[in-house]
Amino acid sequence: MENTDVLERIKSAKERLGKNLVILAHYYQHHDIVKAADFIGDSLQLAQIASGQKDARYIVFCAVSFMAETARILCSPDQEVFHPEPDSKCPLAEMANIDDVEKAWAAIQKTGRKTIPVVYVNSNADLKAFCGKNDGLACTSSNAKKVMEHILSENMVPFFFPDENLGRNTAHRMGISDSDMFLWDSYANNKDRDTISMQNARVFLWRGFCIIHTMFLPSDVERVRKEHDNIKVVVHPECTPDVVDISDFAGSTSFIKDIVEQSDVGSKWAIGTEINFVNSIKAANPDKFVIPLKTSGCREMAKVTPEKLLYVLEGLVEGTPLRPVFVDTLYAEHARTALKRMLEIK
Repeated sequence: MENTDVLERIKSAKERLGKNLVILAHYYQHHDIVKAADFIGDSLQLAQIASGQKDARYIVFCAVSFMAETARILCSPDQEVFHPEPDSKCPLAEMANIDDVEKAWAAIQKTGRKTIPVVYVNSNADLKAFCGKNDGLACTSSNAKKVMEHILSENMVPFFFPDENLGRNTAHRMGISDSDMFLWDSYANNKDRDTISMQNARVFLWRGFCIIHTMFLPSDVERVRKEHDNIKVVVHPECTPDVVDISDFAGSTSFIKDIVEQSDVGSKWAIGTEINFVNSIKAANPDKFVIPLKTSGCREMAKVTPEKLLYVLEGLVEGTPLRPVFVDTLYAEHARTALKRMLEIK
């Protein structure tokens, strides 16, 4: 089908479904998906929005699968959640599985220290459930620092997974050095491998990473500064610490959006995050100079296409729901607890 035909049919289906339908889309989605959405946002914003949708019968979530799972967990049982591409998986979320996390947890518990598991929202439902039933919670890049600060203020130790870079960069912001962190590597022997023992660590981390954000290198920052005078570099905290350390700013997706929007006319920005989002910021700020630090696109996010969104919407119009999202009841309750604790952190 021609793209204009697809977009017109999406518009028609939305009109027919009316208030029964809400479409949510992550900032990393293609601009045609973003245009079709009722709400766009980062992980935290979309979780908050999903939990507040009390009237819509159908919620269609355009993003990777863990985000659609999050909406399913937070929405009421009489609502239905759909995902246009169930095979759109976040590689980072797949870097931790429940068996390996439980092995790490057992080793940490042997230290006798009060530890709180913190799972990045970029994770599957069983890991969120693990945190929920072990006095832990989920977090996003927007509130990771507040979550860690709260845990440390109670003289407890955060076990942060699966994104090492977000955990390490967050700890750095709080003045915690690498020598005070213990990195658990599920593929290696974790005994006596680091300079600090598990007994003395202030933060436990997991070896996992976002493919999109580890594409950015210190040389990229140096290059754009040589090519463009007075340019500011802002990156996501999933980038490696050596990139974060030499950038001007680092923050969540919503932080990046806000700092550019609120900057002076004529300001120059190089943005280190997913390319669809960079292009969206550029289009929304024609009075500023905006470029990607490097072109780095999320292949999994790109699996959600207007055609697949249309397929779900027309199924709803015809009364044949397609691609519903289910979360195992064994996990849903505890995962909901972890997510609600996350949403309570302001």
